[in-house]
Amino acid sequence: MRRGFTLVELLIATMSGLIIAAAAFLLARNSSSFFQSEAGITTAQFSSMLGFSRLQEDVRRAAMMSSPNIVGDPMRCGSVAGWPAGMAELAGVRIEQGGSVIRHAADHTLSVVNGTNPDALIIGGLFGSTEHFAIQAMSEDGSGGFTILLQNDGAMIRAKLGAGAGAAALNQLFRVGRILRLQDGEGRSAYGVISGVNTGGTFVVLSVANSPTLPIRSTAGTCGCSPPCEGDLVNPVVRMLYDVRKVDEATYPQYAGLYVKASRGAAAVGTHAGITQAPRTELIRVELDASGAEIVDTLEILAEYAVDFKLGMSTATPGPPPDNVPVITYYNLDDPAIAAIAGPLAAGTSPQRVRSLQIRLGIRAARRDRAVAITNPADGGFFRFDLGIDGAGNPRGFARVRTLVADVALPNQTGVSW
Repeated sequence: MRRGFTLVELLIATMSGLIIAAAAFLLARNSSSFFQSEAGITTAQFSSMLGFSRLQEDVRRAAMMSSPNIVGDPMRCGSVAGWPAGMAELAGVRIEQGGSVIRHAADHTLSVVNGTNPDALIIGGLFGSTEHFAIQAMSEDGSGGFTILLQNDGAMIRAKLGAGAGAAALNQLFRVGRILRLQDGEGRSAYGVISGVNTGGTFVVLSVANSPTLPIRSTAGTCGCSPPCEGDLVNPVVRMLYDVRKVDEATYPQYAGLYVKASRGAAAVGTHAGITQAPRTELIRVELDASGAEIVDTLEILAEYAVDFKLGMSTATPGPPPDNVPVITYYNLDDPAIAAIAGPLAAGTSPQRVRSLQIRLGIRAARRDRAVAITNPADGGFFRFDLGIDGAGNPRGFARVRTLVADVALPNQTGVSW
């Protein structure tokens, strides 16, 4: 007779198989969880690098073909009296300490939990082009404004062909509501507001609003061009705002998919089955018009899940005579002296003296991947971001944070000595 397995042996073999299978499933589960966690922080790293690179490129355009401080600029033609609020604040850089929270307090509940206070930044300069455009002819339009015909020179041809969109590219470049800078033959600059653009004829035609009045030689006396102003140069000037906020879904429906709503049970209309995400914020940039209002269709997200945005700077002030060697001063992130230098022009600030910006940007992972916090670095920034409490009163845990820091020079403000 052949001997078979006893019941005890069968039970032992079965239990051993179950233990091995359970271990394999547990290993697979932990491996999958680890992979998802690392994929999340890798995405955060990639997002932070892309957004940070673009932000640095924009910062380098500060005061490009524009004024580093329109109020104190000795090359400005005419007075700033009666200018729209945004136009009267034209400067290379403006730092608003805690500005993201001030502008969008309701979006920053988790900033309060984590003790963050993201700044806001406004850059003034030329965006979307690097060209001056020569005037063919300029004349008064009868209402106090001006009509400007632009030459079909190399700059115009490059503008038409470079974007591959022809008239659409020019309409975008000379957007209605943007500031227009006119540089006369002596290098002095007059400023107005674009009220219209016509790209359908032989020449591109710009309309300049009658308020504020564009200074010309006959009215300003010592500066400004004398119509027809042939050969004088114009370029658009942009004020761009950068801050950390939740993008409003009603105003910007194209971004509504970023803020999907979830329910633990069956998905209701407009939701999906799952766990509701923690509140999130993004680093955005949006153009401001001459009045200082946001131009809705210009908003872009530079980096998703942004949680930290802080700014420092260095300045150069004239040294003592006879050599007047500039004195370089560094201001760390959150230094209260920053507001007195790079704050609103109406307060008598001197942003033209800023020579570089120190930028710190923190991006969190999309989902919780840690249960406990660790001590953050002593010099600022975060290792982990507290996701707060969910609707049931349970802690959501922590998401890891990637922080990037850079010093960015402002080449267009180098050499400004006034």
